[in-house]
Amino acid sequence: MAPTSKRGSAKKSGLLEEAPEALLQAVIIADSFNRRFRPLTLEKPRCLLPLANTPIIEYTLEFLALGGVEEVLLYCHAHHDQITEYIRESKWSKDSSPFQIRVIYSPSIMSVGDVMRELDQSRLIQDDFILVSGDIVSNISLQGILQEHKARRLKDKSCIMTSVLREISPRHSSRPRGENALFILDQNRERILHYEYLKQSDSEFPMLLPRDLGKSFPTMSFQENFLDCCIDIVSFEVPPLFTENFDWQHSRKDFLHGILMDELYGKTVYAHILKSGYAGRIQSLQTYDAILQDIIRRWTYPFCPDTNLSQQTYKYTRGHVYKDAKVILAQSAVILDNSIIGAGTSIGERTIVEGASIGRNCIIGKNVRLRSAIIWDNVVIGDNCSVEGCVIASDAYIGDGSIVKQGAVISFGVVIEKGSNVPSTARYTKICTTKEKESGRFTQVVHSKTKSLNEYEDSEDDEDEQRETAMGGLYDPEDESDYSDISDFEDDDEDGEVPGKKKKKGHARTPSESEADSFFREACNSLLGALKQSHSVDIMILELNGLRMSANAEFSEVRRATAAAVIAYICSKVTSSGDISKLVDPILEKLLPLFNRMIFEVKDQAELLGYIQKELTDKERAGAVMQAVSMKLYNEDLCDDEGILSWWNDGNGPQGETPGMAKVREGARAFVKWIEKQDSDDESEEESEEEESDDDE
Repeated sequence: MAPTSKRGSAKKSGLLEEAPEALLQAVIIADSFNRRFRPLTLEKPRCLLPLANTPIIEYTLEFLALGGVEEVLLYCHAHHDQITEYIRESKWSKDSSPFQIRVIYSPSIMSVGDVMRELDQSRLIQDDFILVSGDIVSNISLQGILQEHKARRLKDKSCIMTSVLREISPRHSSRPRGENALFILDQNRERILHYEYLKQSDSEFPMLLPRDLGKSFPTMSFQENFLDCCIDIVSFEVPPLFTENFDWQHSRKDFLHGILMDELYGKTVYAHILKSGYAGRIQSLQTYDAILQDIIRRWTYPFCPDTNLSQQTYKYTRGHVYKDAKVILAQSAVILDNSIIGAGTSIGERTIVEGASIGRNCIIGKNVRLRSAIIWDNVVIGDNCSVEGCVIASDAYIGDGSIVKQGAVISFGVVIEKGSNVPSTARYTKICTTKEKESGRFTQVVHSKTKSLNEYEDSEDDEDEQRETAMGGLYDPEDESDYSDISDFEDDDEDGEVPGKKKKKGHARTPSESEADSFFREACNSLLGALKQSHSVDIMILELNGLRMSANAEFSEVRRATAAAVIAYICSKVTSSGDISKLVDPILEKLLPLFNRMIFEVKDQAELLGYIQKELTDKERAGAVMQAVSMKLYNEDLCDDEGILSWWNDGNGPQGETPGMAKVREGARAFVKWIEKQDSDDESEEESEEEESDDDE
């Protein structure tokens, strides 16, 4: 992407006047691209979940306002309507707002990489910008880091990013369990030389370092004690790099690791290690509780409850106790240290509140024990209950005499019956019918998932991550990759299907259809539709990549779907007498960037040709199309001699060669024989040269 002009035209009036600075822009990624907060995020995006009774995104926006940001681009996907409505009604949309804010919804955003590619296409960035997620809590000053970054950019033209890191112990509560990374820095601990994500399951594993790193930097600093604050100062050169690498999804494991590993890029990344101030990201239930406790203990000052960020009236008292207006406390109720009580909440006789965060308009009964619990608005807890180390979302009801154990998560509107014992692994969410949604009436149905946490707590990181508990039983277990906070639950239909039935995002899968076949069908249809509508190849790449990531599909499946769509499109235009090469060449010419992102090795070339061969079975002029396609791929260096001969000599195709496939392969015989002859001639020349060399000796 060509950078937009950062300076206005200079005016000459005796002396040359300095041009105005570009706007300081920030990009907020509202989506978390994981499912660690399920079932809560089935109904509300993570950035709008309350933290100390204030929506999380308020802390992020206040942090950017404190840093002097003048324009904010807020990218979102899941629950975008709620985010848009919240921003529209907030103080950030008023004339008094310190910056302009723009909410950008894109249905194709499924990762950080997708956001960066959207940013590249939009041309909205004018200069270096601040990149954060929508769940950042920080009180650091950005101005010093920005000045440091700009000064560094003047000295080092290849510098493309400065990342904020915080040095803490590996067991610190605000550090996500199981998310360890190794940063290798220069001896001054300024430039990041290498980044390696460390899998918890691999105690010993080989690590590949950039070539000649040790020669260039004989002294290096190996750091495993950094908390990645997910606050970056990013050059406008970065989004185009994501466009060039459509398989880059993560800002760290893909982009940072890749850009430092590949010396051909010639780019440098620096670190700003915090010496003071607070910064953290809410990445899991464990860090959610840890950062909440830091807020209560005033480590995040001035962003504390009594700052009253969102029209609140908290008063701070000894022992880190915060009480909003109109709180009703029974005479025998006891409020212990590190507690928050929202406006309009009433607490009954002999109830003890210790280290708990309670929202607005809650009703807490008599003789209740609340310890280290996070309770949101309008919750009712009956008499004689024990609630410890859990999250209870808004409008939930806990019946008399119930016990809610550490680690339980009770979602919006759930009713727990009298005398229930809620285990630590429970994830309760409420299921209602479509008709009930439309009428605004909800039945008191509890849907409990107590088998495991895996269904809800999926991670954007590797499958074998395991996280330990820091808040009683609130922990992130072993998980599987997924890229959306959008609900997987299918509502009851009019025929009375069982509520809670899972459905695949994007389309319904038939009972006999495997996940691979489901991806193939949707990817093929998407690509074929894009070809017919003459979409740009960049859009095709984004759509195909989004489908691949959401289905966790292998590149082999991508090659299969691409071959099917491209051959179907070509064959729809084949005539009995037309020149096949003139038809095939411009189509493949347009798709070269797409093919280039799915072919990495010789076996990939052979596999792609095998899929094309299979798709051409029984098609009109199939042999001529096969030869034209293979020649074009060869001429464009996407397939080489070894790849084509590997496909030809195996003669089986991916699923075994049928008589129809053999007939297709015969159509490319003349081209393959020419390649074999070329190889033979080259070998003869090499042998002759070797003989001449021997004679000279």
